[in-house]
Amino acid sequence: MLNVYNIETSNYVNGNGCRYVLWLQGCDLKCTGCWNKQTWNFKPKTLKSVNEIFDQIKSLEHQLDGVTFSGGEPFLQADELSQLARLIKEKTHLDIQIFSGFSKEELNGKSRSELLKYTDILVAGRFDSSKFNNNQVVYLLNDNVDIWQFNNSDVEIEIQENMDIKVTGYPTNKLLAEIKEDTNERV
Repeated sequence: MLNVYNIETSNYVNGNGCRYVLWLQGCDLKCTGCWNKQTWNFKPKTLKSVNEIFDQIKSLEHQLDGVTFSGGEPFLQADELSQLARLIKEKTHLDIQIFSGFSKEELNGKSRSELLKYTDILVAGRFDSSKFNNNQVVYLLNDNVDIWQFNNSDVEIEIQENMDIKVTGYPTNKLLAEIKEDTNERV
C-alpha cells in the first residue's frame, strides 16, 4: 500500500504538459523552506494500492502527458512506486517525473535503483528555497522525452466545487497570504 498525501489528476506545473501528480506522505529529510511540510509525518493519511492508483491513471491516460511523483519523499516508498512505475511504462504512453530531496548519488539500493530505471526526468537534491532552482538539479534520464524547464515561479490555483482552493507549484508567501485573506482561510 502507498501512503498518499494527495492526488491531482490534471496539473500543469509539476512536469511537462498535463500531469497526474501523486504526492506521497512521509519524509525525514526536513529540507530548508520545504513547501510540503504537511507531508513529513509518516502516519498513514490515505492508503491506496498500486492497482487502485494505476487503474485511475489508466482511465485518464487519454488526457495526460505524464505522471509525477512528489512528496513527502517518493523514494522512501520505492518498493511500491517501482511496481506502479513499471505498470505505467509497460501499459501506457506516459512519462514519469520524480521530485526527490535525495541527490542522484544517494539513490542506490535495489528498490531505489528499480524505481529510477523507470524514471524519465528526475528533479533531485535537498530542497532549499533560498537557492537558485531551490538547490535541485534536473536530470534527463530518457532521451525520448523533452527536458522539463525548471521554473520555481509557476503556480497553479484550483478552485474546487466546495470552494476550497488548492495551490500547487511555487507560490510566494505573499501570494498565499493574499489568497487566505481574500478567501477566509480556505486554502
